[in-house]
Amino acid sequence: MTETERAGQSNAPEGSGRLHTLVVLVNDRHGALDRIINVLRRRRAKMQTFTIGRSELPDVMRITVVINDSEVGVEHLVEQLRKVFDVQHIVNLISEQTISRELALIKVNSNEAHRGEVIELSHLFGAHVVDVTSETVTLEVTGNEEKVEKLVSLLQSYGIREVARTGFVAMTR
Repeated sequence: MTETERAGQSNAPEGSGRLHTLVVLVNDRHGALDRIINVLRRRRAKMQTFTIGRSELPDVMRITVVINDSEVGVEHLVEQLRKVFDVQHIVNLISEQTISRELALIKVNSNEAHRGEVIELSHLFGAHVVDVTSETVTLEVTGNEEKVEKLVSLLQSYGIREVARTGFVAMTR
């Protein structure tokens, strides 16, 4: 087995990977997150985003992880995650059944001459101004990856100082 192959994956066709969104509900206990990450690491999961937050249940974390892998690879991963003691529930969301969003904070260079243009452009994407200084404007935008990427791309001409992105959060429709 070569270094890039994984157990159970040698017969998966090359290029058969696609994005899968897993939502994992985990007991909020010491070491639980470490055990989840260890499974992802051991299975060599090709993670695109990994987001952790509180769930609607007390003492339960909601982990949303987007993985680029074959169907077989994700099913093996899900079975391994189910064996982790603190895992309560796992859902492999299908894109047609999923509502997902990402949050980004974007700090853009902005003097008085360009501030109005930056703010007007941001409003076209549904972004909100969260901070203004004499040299910068900080924007908050939520949406799918394409929307965030397009706004970042258009703001490049003004000079982006910093971008902070959350990764995806998702749920079923």
